[in-house]
Amino acid sequence: MPRSRPSQPCTRILGGGAWQRLLVLAVVVTAASLGEGIAARTLGLAWQSVLFLALLAAQLGVALGLRSRLFTRKNPFLPVSVLVSALLAAAALYVPFLRTLLGTEPLGWAGVGTAVACGPVGFLAARSVRAAFRGRPSSGEPGTPELR
Repeated sequence: MPRSRPSQPCTRILGGGAWQRLLVLAVVVTAASLGEGIAARTLGLAWQSVLFLALLAAQLGVALGLRSRLFTRKNPFLPVSVLVSALLAAAALYVPFLRTLLGTEPLGWAGVGTAVACGPVGFLAARSVRAAFRGRPSSGEPGTPELR
């Protein structure tokens, strides 16, 4: 199994255009989540819970979309961690103790469907960002590992 090269001490974390990619993804996640929250409020749904779930769905979509291959033996825990995150989000909405602690409300199918629609938005945004920056070095300094 090939190992990635260690980062050089002079390597900047957000160098070589990484901050632009991060900014684009942050804007997409924020806009999609807020849009879903506003739509939920307009429809009379528990908008705060929809916003919570939409934000998580968009972030998980980005996490999956940034990987070159979703399911590999090199990273078998990525799908597991996404599934566990989704289950924890469901617990935050439906387990009474957590609902009280977090101030969430249970959602019906309309609220869940509205919120989960942000997942593919985050995924497609991450794939688009990967494609737009493909071929460009991720940093101007040597030794910067690529996302795999």
